[in-house]
Amino acid sequence: MPAPSESGSTADPASGAKHDWLVGSSSWQGPPLEISGIKSWGSITVIIYHRGDGESIWLGARHRIGLTLGELPSALVQVEQGPNRQRPVASGALTFFPAGLKVRVVHPAASLVQVLWDTDVYSALLPELGAAPSVFEFLYPFQDPLLRQIVTTLADETEGGFAERILVESLGTALCIGVARHFVGHLVLPTSGGLSTERLERVRDYIEAHLDDNLSLTVLADIACLSPYHFSRSFKQAAGVGPHRYVIQRRVERAKRLLRQTQQPLAWIAQQAGFADQSHLTQIFCREIGMTPGRYRAELA
Repeated sequence: MPAPSESGSTADPASGAKHDWLVGSSSWQGPPLEISGIKSWGSITVIIYHRGDGESIWLGARHRIGLTLGELPSALVQVEQGPNRQRPVASGALTFFPAGLKVRVVHPAASLVQVLWDTDVYSALLPELGAAPSVFEFLYPFQDPLLRQIVTTLADETEGGFAERILVESLGTALCIGVARHFVGHLVLPTSGGLSTERLERVRDYIEAHLDDNLSLTVLADIACLSPYHFSRSFKQAAGVGPHRYVIQRRVERAKRLLRQTQQPLAWIAQQAGFADQSHLTQIFCREIGMTPGRYRAELA
């Protein structure tokens, strides 16, 4: 994914987000939306909302995928000026809306998650995909456990408030490739070998020097002279874990070292180790080490 801004931007749900997620030639009309969460990271936006029953008409300048958070007994869909299609929608079903397509939907009130991304993502993500987005079609409804998990994780990160740039870019990369696989036949992506020792060390050195920054998958890929997709695969092959997992491991190790060597407050240690705040440090530390940072420090005494 192209590099998001330094941190995700969040709109005020109570304001209806002022439809900031509608960009370019996008338009929407329909029942009121009750937006409970919305966050953008550059080229990707996640929206969690409840919409009333009735008719909605979408025309988007961005690709988007929606996840239905409950069963719909009946839903009617019309694409452009085509025929109406009516069918039930199971909980957890996905819908994919390619950019530039006008879609009319009539269904009961429902809760949904939508992820939107810019159309130029594919050329930056993986040049080998070429004109793949030009063959994208409307899919409704469909099941894909991996895509559903990615959308759910992005929604969780939106609500949790700790979503890291490198995590969102990694999830966005997997989401874009997963969608493309539905349209480009049996999409066989080119393989890539592990990083050379020199490139791997260059990336590792950069991570250590910028561990307290909001690290970007795109920047790391540039350092390795690879596309984000190839970099993620090559780094995992060379390092044994993916880029995001590696960064988490290094941040936890730095936090442990600072806990051993200093008596600085936990908020300071969180900042030095690259966590969003003390709460974020505690959350990750408990998950990785099995205890709070405070207890870890106490047991060293």
